[in-house]
Amino acid sequence: MTQREWQVLGLIYSGYSNEQIAGELEVAATTIKTHIRNLYQKLGVAHRQAAVQHAQKLLKMMGYGV
Repeated sequence: MTQREWQVLGLIYSGYSNEQIAGELEVAATTIKTHIRNLYQKLGVAHRQAAVQHAQKLLKMMGYGV
């Protein structure tokens, strides 16, 4: 995944909406939708909750208690 996709995943994990992510990263909401679509494909997930669960697994594997 790209650095930006990791940023987007982190913000999704933190509960941000697409619009909030766009504001935080100072990009258009359509750009965020593209990043999300790409990261879903790379993670092999189909929806936001599955992406959050995947992020939780990654954090746990890296030794962060979640």
